[in-house]
Amino acid sequence: MKRKLLKQIGNEWRSNVWLGVELLIVSVVMWFITDNLYTAISTLNEPLGFNTDHCYLIKYALLNEQSPEFIPDKSNSDNNADFLTLMDRLEKRPEIECVAAGQNSYFYNGSNSNTYMATDTFSSSGYLLRRLVSPDFPRVFRIRGANGETSEQLSELLKEPRAFLISDNAFKEKYNLDHMGAFIGKEFSNHAYGDTLVLKAAYETARYNDFQAAEWSTSMMSLCPEGHYIDALNELMVRVRDNMDTDFIENLMKDADSHFRIGNLYIASVQSFDDIRHIHQRDNVTGMRTFFAGAAFLALNIFLGLLGTFWFRTRMRISEIAIRKANGATRSDIFRRVISEGEIILLVITPLAILFDWLIVHFEFNTYYHGAYFEPSRFIACVVIAWAFMALMILLGILIPANRAMKIAPAKALMGE
Repeated sequence: MKRKLLKQIGNEWRSNVWLGVELLIVSVVMWFITDNLYTAISTLNEPLGFNTDHCYLIKYALLNEQSPEFIPDKSNSDNNADFLTLMDRLEKRPEIECVAAGQNSYFYNGSNSNTYMATDTFSSSGYLLRRLVSPDFPRVFRIRGANGETSEQLSELLKEPRAFLISDNAFKEKYNLDHMGAFIGKEFSNHAYGDTLVLKAAYETARYNDFQAAEWSTSMMSLCPEGHYIDALNELMVRVRDNMDTDFIENLMKDADSHFRIGNLYIASVQSFDDIRHIHQRDNVTGMRTFFAGAAFLALNIFLGLLGTFWFRTRMRISEIAIRKANGATRSDIFRRVISEGEIILLVITPLAILFDWLIVHFEFNTYYHGAYFEPSRFIACVVIAWAFMALMILLGILIPANRAMKIAPAKALMGE
């Protein structure tokens, strides 16, 4: 049977060549779509490196001189002391687990600062996100150390003089170093302030947001001295205990004027990080939905095209199917024969399709991910997925009309002959 099938395919080479060209083009397009979807989904599923559940951003401000409640003759140190009191009162509130302050530090924030860190002959490259924070920042966002340190241990390390922490991938792009463990305890020059800091620990890479891969999310955090909180830090963040999250914003704002009004300092508003995350990523979400919708639409068109092609080919062979049925061929024999033809043609063009896929990778027309355009496991996975999709479409395109043809009586099918 196999020999007869191959002979039949060879006898119909003209139509099969055009079918092979169609399958080749569709296969390469499917691989390209699959590669883009693979990288997009893989990025979304990467560990974030932080947690914003039950976290809130508290916006505070100082009364201006035109306010009737403004207290004159307040020095900068007095305002700083009031800010420390505000943080202390927030931390003593029963539902609040921990409090931190920072400068351009919280996640899902479009306002950023950067720096350049160097030690010996090594230096960071590109955009190293700088977070100037109070010690409990790792606790608020549950950032963990690359060597298994808890967020509490990172907070303790950050309290040490001239301390700073850095993401474990800080030297990955420039030196291909996966970890920063060898640099712990070394002094680094800090380009942002021109001072020298000591690396106390490396933390698991904290991604910039849900849509940016870890490889593009290098960052560091350094300690702001308590005496400069009011001058340097512009953000106040809290983590609420998991079982005490209900109506937190409303309850806190009720006490804002009575308990959290300290000197000229007052709480202006409170915002959930669920809302901050949604607003910050709104354009990303819209773009991703558009991308997935476009990919689904293209895949549907490919499906309908293949379905139509093989449906038409099978319908044209109703008389052939009837002859085989009249000569004693079983349903499984006929199905196996007509399905094998399409799958064999797909199998023949697959190596050529893989060659074109490789050319796309070689000339870097596909997506850059994990530091490369080519990754063996990713390439093979996308080839297999694209091939499986094509094979399924061919199967459905042949199976449905072949099944209908099998229900026609041989005499009726051969009446036209």
